[in-house]
Amino acid sequence: MSQVVKSDIKVRRCLPSDAESVLKVHRAAIHGTASSYYPKEIIQDWASPITPSKIKAFADNTVVGEETRIVAEINSQIVGFGAIVIRNSELRAVYVSPSFGRSGVGTAILQELEHLAREQGLSELHLNASLNAEPFYQVNGYINEGFEEHILRSGLKMPSVKMRKKL
Repeated sequence: MSQVVKSDIKVRRCLPSDAESVLKVHRAAIHGTASSYYPKEIIQDWASPITPSKIKAFADNTVVGEETRIVAEINSQIVGFGAIVIRNSELRAVYVSPSFGRSGVGTAILQELEHLAREQGLSELHLNASLNAEPFYQVNGYINEGFEEHILRSGLKMPSVKMRKKL
């Protein structure tokens, strides 16, 4: 874990040009943080290799997609990201580079996403949390509503925790 001062963390809207950096954080977070909670085949499917077509699709989706995405930077380096889907009150993602885990980056991202949700008139957010992320969300006021299975693109079933928070 890196030594981080909260004032070092800058949170901003995600830009199409951030796509490759965001995908690298996503992959690193899954391989570095979730790998002890899930079998290898789920980790490989969830965090598949980064390709030029994946980068382009992510960048394109940043402009016209349903997600509102933000990134966290330290010294102009993207170290985390998050996303919400306003139309269905869904917290879609909070990922932090393993070298910046437990340093306040995830909390900064989550607080900004909740702020954006409130600005859009939402009164609650719900999510399917990965098993490794459940304690993070609980500390931040999310309630465990039971276990379920998230279906990955390949059809593999990934255990997850259904969670909700009143904003």
